[in-house]
Amino acid sequence: MGIERMHSPKYWLIRAEEFHTKADNCEHVEARATLRQVAKNYEAIARRAQQILTATERDQRHRQQAPRVAQEYADDQRENRLDPSRAVAGPS
Repeated sequence: MGIERMHSPKYWLIRAEEFHTKADNCEHVEARATLRQVAKNYEAIARRAQQILTATERDQRHRQQAPRVAQEYADDQRENRLDPSRAVAGPS
C-alpha cells in the first residue's frame, strides 16, 4: 500500500465555497439545501484536515527535538557522575 495523500485545508475550503456558490445560484429549494449541506461537510473536512496538519507538524517538531533532548540528558547524567555535588537530591 502506498503513502496516502491528504489534501490541504485550503483545498477543502475552496470546494466548500464552490458548493456555496452553486447553492446560491440554484432555483430548487431542496437542491439548494443539499448543496449547502455538502458545503458544510467540506468545511468540516477542512477543519479536520487542519487538526491533522497541526498534529503532524507538532509530531515532526518533537521527533526533531528528541535527539537533542536525549543528548542533553546524557550530558547531564555524565556531568553528575563526574561531579556528584551537581546532582539534584531526590526525594527522601
